[in-house]
Amino acid sequence: MPDINRIAIKGSSGYCCVDEAFNDKVTITEDSISYEYIPYVESEINPKRKWSYKTSSPIFKVKYSEIAKKVEEAIQRNIEEFCTDIGGIEFNITYSDKTKFKETYWVPGDEFKELFSVIKSIVPETEYTPAVLLTSDDYDEEE
Repeated sequence: MPDINRIAIKGSSGYCCVDEAFNDKVTITEDSISYEYIPYVESEINPKRKWSYKTSSPIFKVKYSEIAKKVEEAIQRNIEEFCTDIGGIEFNITYSDKTKFKETYWVPGDEFKELFSVIKSIVPETEYTPAVLLTSDDYDEEE
């Protein structure tokens, strides 16, 4: 099987008020990570965000290999869709032989909790966690 050269994970807000609606995308390669957050209505409390980091770190390469393996595991699972009022999580994968895989899953981010946890570990500390990667672990439980 060919290696994964590029992983793009797209998200959206799903059903909500227009002031909070957004689309976002995380893109990861063996030596970079980038993010783009585009609100439907840009405002002071919901601004457009974009960042990109490139590295030659061997640690990043190891993390990328782990992410690529977990992506393969995730897309090979037969995930049963059960939500239609949330935003989809779309995987766009490019392989070394130039073939591509694209699939949208209509499930909460918790379905990909292990994968998203590893991806979050390579997000620079100075940046917000990408919205598409948020899971229940990112929210405090109210008592």
